[in-house]
Amino acid sequence: MFNLLKSDMYRLVHGKMLWVATAVLAGCIVLCAAMMHWVSDPQFLCDAAKMSATVTVTEADELDVAADEAAREMAEATAEERERAMGAASGAGEEGGVADGAADGDGGSAGFEALLEFEDPSSLSAADFEETSREMRTIDAPTFMFGDMLVSGGFLGALVAVVVALLIASDFSTKFVRNLPMDRRGRVAYYGGRLVLVAVVALYFLAVGCVLSLVAFLAAGFTFAALDGAAELLVFLGLSWLCLVAYGCMTAVLVWLTRSAGAGVAFALVVATGIAGTMAGSLLQNFGMAVPALAAVQPWLLSTCMNHDLALPAASLLLPAEGAAWAIPVGAQVAIVGAFWVAACTALALAVLRRRDV
Repeated sequence: MFNLLKSDMYRLVHGKMLWVATAVLAGCIVLCAAMMHWVSDPQFLCDAAKMSATVTVTEADELDVAADEAAREMAEATAEERERAMGAASGAGEEGGVADGAADGDGGSAGFEALLEFEDPSSLSAADFEETSREMRTIDAPTFMFGDMLVSGGFLGALVAVVVALLIASDFSTKFVRNLPMDRRGRVAYYGGRLVLVAVVALYFLAVGCVLSLVAFLAAGFTFAALDGAAELLVFLGLSWLCLVAYGCMTAVLVWLTRSAGAGVAFALVVATGIAGTMAGSLLQNFGMAVPALAAVQPWLLSTCMNHDLALPAASLLLPAEGAAWAIPVGAQVAIVGAFWVAACTALALAVLRRRDV
Protein backbone atom coordinates (compact mmCIF):
# COMPACT_ATOMS: atom_id res chain seq x y z
CA MET A 1 0.00 0.00 0.00
CA PHE A 2 2.82 2.40 0.83
CA ASN A 3 4.53 1.79 -2.50
CA LEU A 4 1.28 2.62 -4.25
CA LEU A 5 0.91 5.70 -2.06
CA LYS A 6 4.39 6.91 -3.02
CA SER A 7 3.51 6.40 -6.66
CA ASP A 8 0.32 8.42 -6.21
CA MET A 9 2.24 11.21 -4.50
CA TYR A 10 4.71 11.30 -7.37
CA ARG A 11 1.89 11.54 -9.93
CA LEU A 12 0.20 14.25 -7.91
CA VAL A 13 3.30 16.40 -7.41
CA HIS A 14 4.46 16.12 -11.02
CA GLY A 15 0.99 16.73 -12.45
CA LYS A 16 -0.84 20.00 -13.03
CA MET A 17 -3.92 19.38 -10.90
CA LEU A 18 -2.32 20.07 -7.53
CA TRP A 19 -0.61 23.27 -8.62
CA VAL A 20 -3.62 24.65 -10.45
CA ALA A 21 -5.74 24.11 -7.33
CA THR A 22 -3.02 25.71 -5.21
CA ALA A 23 -2.95 28.74 -7.52
CA VAL A 24 -6.74 29.05 -7.26
CA LEU A 25 -6.52 28.89 -3.46
CA ALA A 26 -3.75 31.49 -3.36
CA GLY A 27 -5.57 33.80 -5.75
CA CYS A 28 -8.79 33.69 -3.74
CA ILE A 29 -6.95 34.39 -0.48
CA VAL A 30 -5.03 37.35 -1.94
CA LEU A 31 -8.22 38.73 -3.47
CA CYS A 32 -10.05 38.42 -0.15
CA ALA A 33 -7.24 40.16 1.74
CA ALA A 34 -7.12 42.95 -0.86
CA MET A 35 -10.89 43.48 -0.69
CA MET A 36 -10.84 43.59 3.11
CA HIS A 37 -7.95 46.06 3.02
CA TRP A 38 -9.86 48.25 0.57
CA VAL A 39 -13.17 48.37 2.45
CA SER A 40 -11.37 49.10 5.74
CA ASP A 41 -9.27 51.93 4.30
CA PRO A 42 -9.98 55.27 6.04
CA GLN A 43 -10.43 57.10 2.74
CA PHE A 44 -12.94 54.51 1.54
CA LEU A 45 -14.87 54.82 4.82
CA CYS A 46 -14.82 58.60 4.52
CA ASP A 47 -16.13 58.54 0.94
CA ALA A 48 -18.86 56.06 1.92
CA ALA A 49 -19.90 58.24 4.87
CA LYS A 50 -20.02 61.34 2.68
CA MET A 51 -22.21 59.58 0.15
CA SER A 52 -24.53 58.28 2.85
CA ALA A 53 -24.78 61.68 4.54
CA THR A 54 -25.47 63.42 1.23
CA VAL A 55 -28.27 61.01 0.40
CA THR A 56 -29.75 61.40 3.90
CA VAL A 57 -29.66 65.20 3.76
CA THR A 58 -31.27 65.16 0.31
CA GLU A 59 -34.11 63.00 1.59
CA ALA A 60 -34.59 65.31 4.57
CA ASP A 61 -34.72 68.35 2.27
CA GLU A 62 -37.41 66.68 0.20
CA LEU A 63 -39.44 66.09 3.38
CA ASP A 64 -38.98 69.74 4.37
CA VAL A 65 -40.22 70.93 0.98
CA ALA A 66 -43.28 68.72 1.22
CA ALA A 67 -44.02 70.01 4.71
CA ASP A 68 -43.66 73.65 3.63
CA GLU A 69 -46.02 73.05 0.71
CA ALA A 70 -48.59 71.54 3.04
CA ALA A 71 -48.26 74.51 5.39
CA ARG A 72 -48.82 77.01 2.60
CA GLU A 73 -51.89 75.14 1.39
CA MET A 74 -53.33 75.13 4.91
CA ALA A 75 -52.60 78.85 5.37
CA GLU A 76 -54.40 79.69 2.13
CA ALA A 77 -57.44 77.59 2.92
CA THR A 78 -60.57 79.09 4.45
CA ALA A 79 -61.38 78.55 8.06
CA GLU A 80 -64.10 76.07 7.15
CA GLU A 81 -61.76 74.06 4.93
CA ARG A 82 -59.11 74.12 7.65
CA GLU A 83 -61.58 72.72 10.16
CA ARG A 84 -62.59 69.96 7.73
CA ALA A 85 -58.94 69.19 7.05
CA MET A 86 -58.18 69.06 10.76
CA GLY A 87 -61.14 66.75 11.32
CA ALA A 88 -60.05 64.46 8.55
CA ALA A 89 -56.48 64.52 9.84
CA SER A 90 -57.55 63.41 13.32
CA GLY A 91 -58.96 60.20 11.79
CA ALA A 92 -56.24 59.66 9.21
CA GLY A 93 -53.40 58.88 11.62
CA GLU A 94 -49.94 59.80 10.52
CA GLU A 95 -51.04 61.99 7.56
CA GLY A 96 -53.21 64.02 9.90
CA GLY A 97 -50.26 64.44 12.25
CA VAL A 98 -48.27 66.04 9.46
CA ALA A 99 -51.16 68.33 8.43
CA ASP A 100 -51.90 69.22 12.06
CA GLY A 101 -48.31 70.14 12.72
CA ALA A 102 -48.26 72.27 9.57
CA ALA A 103 -51.53 74.02 10.54
CA ASP A 104 -50.02 75.11 13.84
CA GLY A 105 -47.84 77.48 11.84
CA ASP A 106 -44.49 75.87 12.73
CA GLY A 107 -43.37 76.17 9.13
CA GLY A 108 -42.92 72.37 8.69
CA SER A 109 -39.25 72.52 7.88
CA ALA A 110 -38.39 73.94 11.28
CA GLY A 111 -39.79 70.82 12.91
CA PHE A 112 -37.73 68.56 10.71
CA GLU A 113 -34.62 70.62 11.34
CA ALA A 114 -35.18 70.28 15.07
CA LEU A 115 -35.45 66.51 14.82
CA LEU A 116 -32.67 65.84 12.29
CA GLU A 117 -29.17 67.18 12.74
CA PHE A 118 -26.71 66.45 9.97
CA GLU A 119 -23.02 67.07 9.89
CA ASP A 120 -21.72 68.85 6.82
CA PRO A 121 -20.42 66.00 4.60
CA SER A 122 -17.67 68.22 3.21
CA SER A 123 -16.12 68.52 6.69
CA LEU A 124 -15.39 64.79 6.90
CA SER A 125 -11.86 63.55 6.27
CA ALA A 126 -9.99 60.26 6.27
CA ALA A 127 -8.48 61.13 9.66
CA ASP A 128 -11.96 60.89 11.22
CA PHE A 129 -12.08 57.18 10.37
CA GLU A 130 -8.61 56.08 11.49
CA GLU A 131 -9.96 54.51 14.67
CA THR A 132 -12.74 52.73 12.80
CA SER A 133 -10.21 51.43 10.28
CA ARG A 134 -7.97 50.08 13.06
CA GLU A 135 -10.92 48.28 14.63
CA MET A 136 -11.91 46.74 11.32
CA ARG A 137 -8.35 45.59 10.73
CA THR A 138 -8.05 43.92 14.11
CA ILE A 139 -9.01 40.22 14.06
CA ASP A 140 -9.87 38.39 17.26
CA ALA A 141 -7.40 35.51 16.78
CA PRO A 142 -5.69 33.60 13.96
CA THR A 143 -8.03 30.62 14.35
CA PHE A 144 -11.02 32.93 13.97
CA MET A 145 -9.61 34.13 10.65
CA PHE A 146 -8.88 30.56 9.50
CA GLY A 147 -12.32 29.34 10.46
CA ASP A 148 -14.28 32.29 9.15
CA MET A 149 -12.47 32.59 5.82
CA LEU A 150 -11.26 29.08 4.94
CA VAL A 151 -13.24 26.42 6.76
CA SER A 152 -16.74 27.70 7.46
CA GLY A 153 -17.40 29.20 4.05
CA GLY A 154 -17.16 25.80 2.39
CA PHE A 155 -14.50 26.93 -0.08
CA LEU A 156 -11.71 24.74 1.28
CA GLY A 157 -13.98 21.72 1.61
CA ALA A 158 -15.18 22.14 -1.96
CA LEU A 159 -11.61 22.54 -3.24
CA VAL A 160 -10.46 19.36 -1.51
CA ALA A 161 -13.52 17.46 -2.76
CA VAL A 162 -12.98 18.61 -6.37
CA VAL A 163 -9.31 17.58 -6.34
CA VAL A 164 -10.20 14.20 -4.83
CA ALA A 165 -12.96 13.65 -7.40
CA LEU A 166 -10.68 14.40 -10.33
CA LEU A 167 -7.86 12.34 -8.85
CA ILE A 168 -9.98 9.25 -8.25
CA ALA A 169 -11.74 9.57 -11.61
CA SER A 170 -8.39 9.75 -13.39
CA ASP A 171 -7.64 6.22 -12.19
CA PHE A 172 -10.45 4.99 -14.43
CA SER A 173 -10.09 7.43 -17.33
CA THR A 174 -6.37 6.70 -17.73
CA LYS A 175 -6.84 2.94 -17.13
CA PHE A 176 -4.33 3.22 -14.28
CA VAL A 177 -6.39 1.00 -12.03
CA ARG A 178 -6.41 -1.79 -14.61
CA ASN A 179 -2.63 -2.09 -14.35
CA LEU A 180 -2.80 -2.88 -10.63
CA PRO A 181 -3.11 -6.37 -9.15
CA MET A 182 -6.75 -6.53 -8.08
CA ASP A 183 -6.82 -9.62 -5.93
CA ARG A 184 -8.14 -9.29 -2.39
CA ARG A 185 -4.88 -7.88 -1.08
CA GLY A 186 -4.45 -5.56 -4.05
CA ARG A 187 -7.91 -4.08 -3.66
CA VAL A 188 -7.35 -3.38 0.02
CA ALA A 189 -4.04 -1.71 -0.84
CA TYR A 190 -5.64 0.40 -3.56
CA TYR A 191 -8.64 1.64 -1.58
CA GLY A 192 -6.65 2.04 1.63
CA GLY A 193 -3.90 3.95 -0.16
CA ARG A 194 -6.40 6.24 -1.83
CA LEU A 195 -8.05 7.09 1.49
CA VAL A 196 -4.65 7.89 2.98
CA LEU A 197 -3.97 10.08 -0.07
CA VAL A 198 -7.25 11.92 0.59
CA ALA A 199 -6.02 12.69 4.11
CA VAL A 200 -2.70 13.96 2.74
CA VAL A 201 -4.44 16.19 0.18
CA ALA A 202 -6.69 17.65 2.89
CA LEU A 203 -3.70 18.32 5.14
CA TYR A 204 -1.80 19.99 2.31
CA PHE A 205 -4.57 22.42 1.37
CA LEU A 206 -5.35 23.23 5.00
CA ALA A 207 -1.70 24.00 5.75
CA VAL A 208 -1.19 26.04 2.57
CA GLY A 209 -4.45 27.92 3.10
CA CYS A 210 -3.59 28.86 6.68
CA VAL A 211 -0.06 29.99 5.84
CA LEU A 212 -1.12 31.99 2.79
CA SER A 213 -4.01 33.66 4.60
CA LEU A 214 -1.76 34.57 7.53
CA VAL A 215 0.85 36.11 5.23
CA ALA A 216 -1.70 37.88 3.01
CA PHE A 217 -3.66 39.49 5.85
CA LEU A 218 -0.55 40.56 7.74
CA ALA A 219 0.80 42.12 4.55
CA ALA A 220 -2.54 43.91 4.11
CA GLY A 221 -2.15 45.60 7.49
CA PHE A 222 -4.33 43.37 9.67
CA THR A 223 -3.40 42.52 13.23
CA PHE A 224 -4.68 40.14 15.89
CA ALA A 225 -6.20 41.14 19.21
CA ALA A 226 -4.86 37.93 20.78
CA LEU A 227 -2.90 34.86 19.74
CA ASP A 228 -4.16 31.33 20.21
CA GLY A 229 -2.31 28.96 22.47
CA ALA A 230 -0.46 26.02 20.97
CA ALA A 231 -3.04 23.53 22.28
CA GLU A 232 -5.98 25.57 20.96
CA LEU A 233 -4.33 25.95 17.56
CA LEU A 234 -3.61 22.22 17.29
CA VAL A 235 -7.17 21.32 18.32
CA PHE A 236 -8.67 23.68 15.76
CA LEU A 237 -6.40 22.52 12.94
CA GLY A 238 -6.91 18.87 13.84
CA LEU A 239 -10.69 19.13 13.82
CA SER A 240 -10.68 21.16 10.60
CA TRP A 241 -8.47 18.54 8.95
CA LEU A 242 -10.74 15.74 10.15
CA CYS A 243 -13.84 17.39 8.65
CA LEU A 244 -12.02 18.02 5.38
CA VAL A 245 -10.96 14.36 5.29
CA ALA A 246 -14.58 13.34 5.88
CA TYR A 247 -15.78 15.33 2.87
CA GLY A 248 -12.90 13.99 0.80
CA CYS A 249 -13.67 10.38 1.74
CA MET A 250 -17.35 10.81 0.89
CA THR A 251 -16.35 12.23 -2.49
CA ALA A 252 -13.98 9.32 -3.15
CA VAL A 253 -16.66 6.75 -2.31
CA LEU A 254 -19.16 8.47 -4.58
CA VAL A 255 -16.71 8.49 -7.50
CA TRP A 256 -15.87 4.82 -6.90
CA LEU A 257 -19.55 3.97 -7.00
CA THR A 258 -20.39 6.04 -10.10
CA ARG A 259 -17.01 6.05 -11.91
CA SER A 260 -17.86 9.65 -12.79
CA ALA A 261 -15.84 12.78 -12.12
CA GLY A 262 -18.96 14.87 -12.73
CA ALA A 263 -20.75 13.22 -9.83
CA GLY A 264 -17.82 14.02 -7.55
CA VAL A 265 -17.63 17.64 -8.67
CA ALA A 266 -21.40 18.03 -8.23
CA PHE A 267 -21.09 16.60 -4.72
CA ALA A 268 -18.33 19.11 -3.99
CA LEU A 269 -20.39 22.07 -5.17
CA VAL A 270 -23.63 21.06 -3.44
CA VAL A 271 -22.59 19.13 -0.33
CA ALA A 272 -18.98 20.04 0.49
CA THR A 273 -19.79 23.74 0.28
CA GLY A 274 -22.43 23.26 2.99
CA ILE A 275 -25.41 24.24 0.81
CA ALA A 276 -27.20 20.90 1.19
CA GLY A 277 -26.34 20.73 4.89
CA THR A 278 -27.70 24.21 5.53
CA MET A 279 -30.98 23.32 3.83
CA ALA A 280 -31.19 20.06 5.78
CA GLY A 281 -30.47 21.89 9.03
CA SER A 282 -33.25 24.40 8.35
CA LEU A 283 -35.72 21.60 7.65
CA LEU A 284 -34.70 19.80 10.84
CA GLN A 285 -35.15 22.98 12.84
CA ASN A 286 -38.60 23.64 11.35
CA PHE A 287 -39.87 20.08 11.79
CA GLY A 288 -38.18 20.01 15.17
CA MET A 289 -40.83 22.36 16.52
CA ALA A 290 -43.26 19.45 16.15
CA VAL A 291 -40.79 16.61 16.76
CA PRO A 292 -38.04 17.80 19.16
CA ALA A 293 -35.88 14.78 18.33
CA LEU A 294 -35.35 16.13 14.81
CA ALA A 295 -34.03 19.45 16.10
CA ALA A 296 -31.49 17.55 18.19
CA VAL A 297 -30.02 16.03 15.01
CA GLN A 298 -29.09 19.37 13.46
CA PRO A 299 -25.96 20.01 15.63
CA TRP A 300 -24.63 16.58 14.59
CA LEU A 301 -24.56 17.35 10.88
CA LEU A 302 -21.11 17.59 9.31
CA SER A 303 -22.08 20.87 7.68
CA THR A 304 -22.98 22.32 11.09
CA CYS A 305 -19.58 21.36 12.44
CA MET A 306 -17.83 22.97 9.47
CA ASN A 307 -19.92 26.10 8.97
CA HIS A 308 -20.84 26.90 12.57
CA ASP A 309 -18.63 25.23 15.17
CA LEU A 310 -15.33 25.77 13.34
CA ALA A 311 -16.24 29.35 12.39
CA LEU A 312 -15.72 30.47 16.00
CA PRO A 313 -12.42 31.09 17.82
CA ALA A 314 -10.64 27.95 19.03
CA ALA A 315 -11.48 28.70 22.68
CA SER A 316 -15.18 28.10 21.94
CA LEU A 317 -14.41 24.48 21.04
CA LEU A 318 -13.88 23.80 24.73
CA LEU A 319 -17.34 25.07 25.71
CA PRO A 320 -20.26 22.65 26.24
CA ALA A 321 -22.14 21.80 23.06
CA GLU A 322 -25.65 23.21 22.77
CA GLY A 323 -28.45 20.67 22.69
CA ALA A 324 -26.16 17.70 23.33
CA ALA A 325 -27.52 14.88 25.42
CA TRP A 326 -24.24 14.71 27.31
CA ALA A 327 -22.15 17.54 28.69
CA ILE A 328 -19.43 17.27 26.03
CA PRO A 329 -17.39 20.13 24.57
CA VAL A 330 -18.07 21.41 21.08
CA GLY A 331 -14.70 20.09 19.95
CA ALA A 332 -15.56 16.57 21.07
CA GLN A 333 -18.83 16.74 19.17
CA VAL A 334 -17.02 17.83 16.00
CA ALA A 335 -14.48 15.02 16.46
CA ILE A 336 -17.24 12.42 16.82
CA VAL A 337 -19.04 13.59 13.69
CA GLY A 338 -15.88 13.76 11.58
CA ALA A 339 -14.57 10.40 12.80
CA PHE A 340 -17.94 8.76 12.14
CA TRP A 341 -18.00 9.77 8.48
CA VAL A 342 -14.36 8.84 7.92
CA ALA A 343 -14.92 5.43 9.53
CA ALA A 344 -18.14 4.86 7.56
CA CYS A 345 -16.47 5.68 4.24
CA THR A 346 -13.45 3.52 5.10
CA ALA A 347 -15.67 0.58 6.03
CA LEU A 348 -17.69 0.97 2.85
CA ALA A 349 -14.57 1.11 0.70
CA LEU A 350 -12.76 -1.82 2.31
CA ALA A 351 -15.77 -4.04 2.92
CA VAL A 352 -18.00 -3.40 -0.10
CA LEU A 353 -16.19 -1.59 -2.90
CA ARG A 354 -13.20 -3.94 -2.86
CA ARG A 355 -15.49 -6.72 -4.07
CA ARG A 356 -16.58 -4.72 -7.11
CA ASP A 357 -14.89 -5.21 -10.46
CA VAL A 358 -12.73 -2.38 -11.70
